[in-house]
Amino acid sequence: MNVLFVTDQLRFGGAERHLVALATGLARRGHGVRVASLKEGGTLGEELGAAIGVACCASRGGLDLAAVGRLAALAGSADVIVATSQYSLMFATLARLRVKRRMALAFICHSMGVVQRGAMARLRFAVYRRFYSWASSVIFVSELQRRYFDALGVRPRRSEVVHNGIDLARFSAAAVQAQAAALRKELGFGSDELLIGVCAVFREEKRQVDMLAALVQLHARGIRARLLLVGDGPMRGQIEACRDRLGLGSAVVLAGFQSDVRPFVAACDVMALTSHTETFPIATLETMALGSALVASDVGGMREQVDDGVSGLLYPAGDVPALAAALARCADPALRACLAQGALASVQKRFDVERMIGRYEAIFADLSHE
Repeated sequence: MNVLFVTDQLRFGGAERHLVALATGLARRGHGVRVASLKEGGTLGEELGAAIGVACCASRGGLDLAAVGRLAALAGSADVIVATSQYSLMFATLARLRVKRRMALAFICHSMGVVQRGAMARLRFAVYRRFYSWASSVIFVSELQRRYFDALGVRPRRSEVVHNGIDLARFSAAAVQAQAAALRKELGFGSDELLIGVCAVFREEKRQVDMLAALVQLHARGIRARLLLVGDGPMRGQIEACRDRLGLGSAVVLAGFQSDVRPFVAACDVMALTSHTETFPIATLETMALGSALVASDVGGMREQVDDGVSGLLYPAGDVPALAAALARCADPALRACLAQGALASVQKRFDVERMIGRYEAIFADLSHE
């Protein structure tokens, strides 16, 4: 097959990392793969490798018809066009109409936030949802997400659920064990301290401030816990101000943006997901594979990913006392080891990236022959 992926831009993010894994995996399996970025910017093109052609349509934003034309020129030889966002779905739909040959159009829907992030998001969705019905298939990343859109009246011609997957060889504790130990020592974390990590962009919905409040409660319980925040973003100033206001000082280390998060995750005793909204996060799968215990807010498709009490601990999003209580349980090394073992077994069985690529490959092949 010849597959053309269409993305907004090649910047770091869950959807873009998913694109890299899927595109490179299909290329390894002998398919012709190209990636079209609608806007300039981002560095993920370097990770796609020489076997995958990358082009930019130079969209100026909004409905740029010149960029639609450039995308149509790129789509001429494709058997399947794969859109990875609502914006790219609109462009892919219009570009396909310009191409005078039959091709399938798949839309990988990564988020429920396209509706949930306020009035402007709902207004954009009211426009973009019209393009969902033009797709040959809409592929959701969790069953909960598919039900959510169905309740909104979005009923595409065909829908599938394909859970995200990760490269288990790359996200292996053994692969970064020495680096993680050295990093923990370099950052000044003691072996007798409970090191909690949060790896996420600094945005409002990620709620790192909930973690800061929970850390205060852990200290009140007498637990020697410290926090490592990996990431950066628009909320950095507020997070730093909250840390200072709560008097946490050196108990919180901000590591900034890291292109390779593996040693940071592996250095932690427990990783926390504190988001108030998610769909099916890849970061938690990485935690499960890297051997850190996981405490996560019960949002999105997390119950499709985590067996509560077996492969991680779930708590109601926004409930800081419940978050602190779950983290306090993880002060027990025996429980952490059990959770880590359960997580690794689950991710090996259900969330291997090769399994994910195989599912997409079968869907795309079926669509291309319809």
